[in-house]
Amino acid sequence: MTSFRPLTVRGKTLGNGREPAVCLSLMTADLSTLDADLDALRRRAPDVIEWRVDHFRLVGSADAVIEASSRIRAATGECPLIFTLRSEQEGGAKTALDPTIVGQLLSSAAKSRNFDFVDVELSLASGLMQAVIDVAHRHDVQVIASSHHIEDTPSEDRIVDLLTRAATVGADAAKVAVMPQTTADVLRLLAATERASRQLSLPLITMAMGSLGVVTRVFGGLFGSALTFASGAQSSAPGQLPIETLRAILETVRQLEK
Repeated sequence: MTSFRPLTVRGKTLGNGREPAVCLSLMTADLSTLDADLDALRRRAPDVIEWRVDHFRLVGSADAVIEASSRIRAATGECPLIFTLRSEQEGGAKTALDPTIVGQLLSSAAKSRNFDFVDVELSLASGLMQAVIDVAHRHDVQVIASSHHIEDTPSEDRIVDLLTRAATVGADAAKVAVMPQTTADVLRLLAATERASRQLSLPLITMAMGSLGVVTRVFGGLFGSALTFASGAQSSAPGQLPIETLRAILETVRQLEK
């Protein structure tokens, strides 16, 4: 089933290496619920946990973010962690943060070394983006350069260009998410992923959102996507399957291959 370059952390492949690793997103709003929310996620045994810090009410306070980050790291042990501050324009919660503050928070997360990856949107000003990438790499933290299209699906060439740009700026993985309006949009996302997987040497993460895009969350690995997002207690994007359902489908496919 494998046709992707897997994500790795400290020399270890994320997931089982045969299909995309499965990620759950932590959507905690308050420190008071952090421990319970983390426990609920850990019991579902994801391969990766993403902290969607844009949902954190104290996101504007670097001290509160780092305090929460340290608690997350301590509670999750060796589980790989992604720090994500998704912008409202790309599907995140409304934070009204200045881009400079966004860059500073991403850099602070990298410096803390509580996370294995920081997600940096390709729409961030190039100077800020490069500064975050440089800081992350100096602290042995990987960068996922991402682009989210919450209303439409770009052309195949545009999707490949975005994934290529992630490689060009020095990211360690490239991510593109789209919102399909037709099945043709889904096929375009998969075709672009397969094409980019042949042209680029870094891991790719792609998905189509919504009900039309469910197939990409299950079978994206066949086309080159190394990570898929499932839902736990909450969903971080439309079209995510419950992690138990996703894993049951993947197991069924695995049995058919024998």
